Amino acid sequence: MTQILTTQDYRNMPWKNGQGSTLELARSHGEGLDDFDWRVSIADVKAAGAFSFFQNRQRIIGVLEGEGFILHVDKNPAVTLKQKEFFAFNGESEVYAELIQGAIRDFNVIYNPEKYQARLQWVNTALINSWVSGASEILIFNITPNLGVTINSDCFYLKPFETLLIKENRENLQFTIEQNTENDFCIIELFIK
Repeated sequence: MTQILTTQDYRNMPWKNGQGSTLELARSHGEGLDDFDWRVSIADVKAAGAFSFFQNRQRIIGVLEGEGFILHVDKNPAVTLKQKEFFAFNGESEVYAELIQGAIRDFNVIYNPEKYQARLQWVNTALINSWVSGASEILIFNITPNLGVTINSDCFYLKPFETLLIKENRENLQFTIEQNTENDFCIIELFIK
């Protein structure tokens, strides 16, 4: 099943800790804040604060817009993230974020590690324009004016902040990006264990 998700398809969800809200792009199933095997979302972070706790989940987070933030995870050394940099951690960790300079928008993947392995990466079409994926769930999130994606022989065009979602994939898919301009986009791949 392949579909384009627009900003009208996304859902505004409260943070579990009540300190803000998340724009949920897609999820495996369910309705609540815990009832999913994977979830992809964007959050506007306007002030320093603690992260929500997600039992039995793994998280990957990155900076989509803004200067970045500094993550304090458990008692480990602090991690600084700037735009298009990602960091993975346990959803049960104690996490506190400090903003480097002003509000940011972050990009999140939360998933059940007993059921899935996840891979998330930013891609620039100047460096790569074709790849193969056998992931069971694949999302391509676009941040550029127009992104043309061909999957095998089917063509899709994504506007800014739209997501191409492929669910329940059972084959290796050939992806090719239209080479009319240099584009940045994010690929999220979820592999069933």
